[in-house]
Amino acid sequence: MFYLTAKNGFFKGSAWALGAVPLIVGRDVNCDVVLSDPLISRRHFEVVHDDTSARVRDLGSSNATFVNGVAIEQETLKAGDEIAVGGSIFLVTEIHQEMHTVPEADDVSMPTRALNVGEPLYLNKDCDSLFTHGKPRSASDLVTLFHVGRELSQARSRSDLIDALLDRLEAHFEPAWAAVILCDPMTRGLETWPRSAAPRVAEGSPLLPLVRGAIAEAKGVLLPERGGSENAQEIRTTIVAPMVYGEDRLGVLVLQGETPKCMYDETDLEFLIAVAHSAAPNLKAAEQIEQLERENRRLVAGTPGPGAIVGDSKAMVRLRETARQCARSDLSVLILGETGTGKELVARLVHTLSDRADKPLTVVNCAAIPDELFESEVFGYEKGAFTGADGRKIGLFEESDKGTLFLDEVGDLSVHNQARLLRAIEAGTFRRLGGTTDLRADVRIISATNRDLAEASERGAFRRDLYHRLNQFEIQVPPLHARRSDIAAIANHLLDQARRRMPTEVQSFSPEALKALQERRWQGNVRELRNVIERAAVVAQGEQIEVEHLTPSANNAPPKDAPFLPLDEMEKRHIQAAVTASNGNIKAAAELLGIGRSTLYRKLAEYDIAS
Repeated sequence: MFYLTAKNGFFKGSAWALGAVPLIVGRDVNCDVVLSDPLISRRHFEVVHDDTSARVRDLGSSNATFVNGVAIEQETLKAGDEIAVGGSIFLVTEIHQEMHTVPEADDVSMPTRALNVGEPLYLNKDCDSLFTHGKPRSASDLVTLFHVGRELSQARSRSDLIDALLDRLEAHFEPAWAAVILCDPMTRGLETWPRSAAPRVAEGSPLLPLVRGAIAEAKGVLLPERGGSENAQEIRTTIVAPMVYGEDRLGVLVLQGETPKCMYDETDLEFLIAVAHSAAPNLKAAEQIEQLERENRRLVAGTPGPGAIVGDSKAMVRLRETARQCARSDLSVLILGETGTGKELVARLVHTLSDRADKPLTVVNCAAIPDELFESEVFGYEKGAFTGADGRKIGLFEESDKGTLFLDEVGDLSVHNQARLLRAIEAGTFRRLGGTTDLRADVRIISATNRDLAEASERGAFRRDLYHRLNQFEIQVPPLHARRSDIAAIANHLLDQARRRMPTEVQSFSPEALKALQERRWQGNVRELRNVIERAAVVAQGEQIEVEHLTPSANNAPPKDAPFLPLDEMEKRHIQAAVTASNGNIKAAAELLGIGRSTLYRKLAEYDIAS
């Protein structure tokens, strides 16, 4: 079958099948191909194809019809001929309908314009992409290539570079779909942009062998196939261009078009290879920069800072290594540990070491959100969804798009909210409260709890399916008493933080004070240790914290025969001590106690404590 393909102008890339009925080209609106060009006659030329040959005939035009640069009245056509009229050029392409066995890439020589349906055509990676048979590329192709190179060199990240590349491909080629497919160096799998194109090259798809072959052999591929229904005459063409940087196979660019809207030939493949050549070094540079940034974040994460995980015990070295391992994937992470062990710090470390570090980390305290407000807070709501919903609210799940959602105290979720959360995580879609449209968000889930979720799922208090969905990667945070060798380093780190936040002359701990801290079991873990140190920094008069500056809770447990006060009385006295130590400064007292100011005000009113 012969096709007439537009090489430039408004219809560039469009193709028309030729048959016994003449295909008429001209300015008249009744023509099959209407060209708005003053140099073209109303009925300029016609092309027909019968059982023996394809022919073009000039219809008495004013400015002649040219075949391969020669004015003609009538001419028999062959594959590769160019028909020029006015400012337009058409290419004659022949597609054989017989199915052929796909040859090995190494056995294919230089391409021909007579393509076979189902038979790929291969181009070497080092083919001359800017010139075809000695003819220079059109000005629009060269301008497009220039803009591609400029935009890719200005991209600030790999994702920005890929978005810019896809925009240029779609604008120039107008494909049915386009994709950038990259080799993942970690998993040795393939990453597809946009994500909606991933099923087209999934395991078992007919395109996957072409993509893998183009990557392995570093060869461009052009594949014509039957398109549409079984009896239709449309031809679908797929072109694949490898992105190669030195010896590295970075991935491929893939475009697909279908007649009569679009059909690609080897000149389009050559141009796509030129674009791939331009993209490869920029893509490699972006990957190297992001790798350096990740390594830098890992180095920073290992140094003491405001949110650092301090300690060199075997347990903490193992924890940091586990965090680095799971940060390399998008698997859901479940962080388990006692209250006050620093589970949120571990979540922030995983996020910082991941590829999502430049995107938001949203923290949701599941225990602090009332059960009836969880859905509207996490998934948002539409205007009018309930009384008082005066406008649309974006939920925390949607705010976390491309980033990380940290679900703290996830074990406190009700069963109803567990079901809502599971659906959003499983499908990646959600609806705002009162909405009718499914929305999509790319969110990595990190959750934490001090509860035994395995035991809770066994007795039905926590959904088993949600537990397994959250627990793709588990991190256990050891309690403070299990790593006593870290207590001195943690205490000094917390003291440095306290000195930066509040006026104090304290510089260090006495050996006796450090020993007392190390001998304490610390049921409240690091949070309890921080409260004790901050209070001691306030009450100490000299440059050293002594044992007497530590609260009674920092000493060993009281003798067995010592009387116990009621819990509310102990809490009242503890709050009074914090307010006194802070000279009535509620903000400082709240920081000493590790609670919010609103909570402290409520406690002051409850116990009738003067502030």
